[in-house]
Amino acid sequence: MKNLANSKSSSTLLAERLRERIANGTWAPGTQLRQDLIAKEFGTSHIPVREAFAQLQAGGFVTIVPNRGAFVSAMTRFEADELTQMRVALELLALEAAIEAFSGDDEAAAREILARDAKAQDVEHWSIDNWAFHRAIYRASGKQHLLETLEGIWRKTDRYLRLVWQLERYQGVSLAEHEAILEAVVARDRRAAKRLTKAHIEAAGVVMQEALREARQA
Repeated sequence: MKNLANSKSSSTLLAERLRERIANGTWAPGTQLRQDLIAKEFGTSHIPVREAFAQLQAGGFVTIVPNRGAFVSAMTRFEADELTQMRVALELLALEAAIEAFSGDDEAAAREILARDAKAQDVEHWSIDNWAFHRAIYRASGKQHLLETLEGIWRKTDRYLRLVWQLERYQGVSLAEHEAILEAVVARDRRAAKRLTKAHIEAAGVVMQEALREARQA
């Protein structure tokens, strides 16, 4: 494992690595995160670990319980619904601003992501390509603060969507919806693009709820 001790942003890098383990299910909700073991694994002191825990708590990935330690936060249907509603509101705002400025280069980047995604065979790549596709469209808006806010929401939603992508049949549906959204954006059909994007996000939210129910029953 790469030593993080000499990195200027060691706590941020560490938080990213721990976040990935939480998102991909390596650490299930409720798992206690041990400072000493993590510090030893990554070759760093306890200070960057504590700082990483604080960053993860701010992002909703970790819950710090006084006198007990840090635990992977629970995944709830309430949070999944809230994230879905936030995505709808903010992504439609980003889409509205992006459509007129959407260029040929933006289209080429989005199509390249779709082609790559069509060949992907695992959850890790589906996750990466999913956000890359949406980002490729919205970055044309030039609204940096909005994109940064969406990045935070996407990171939180990723935990839930990875449950969804375990139902492999959903990936084909998601890819087809992405293709339809892109065609509407390229045609500058604002109404269709917004309708398709809203339906896409809400449909994912429904499957997220189903995946959570199945996970509880397993």
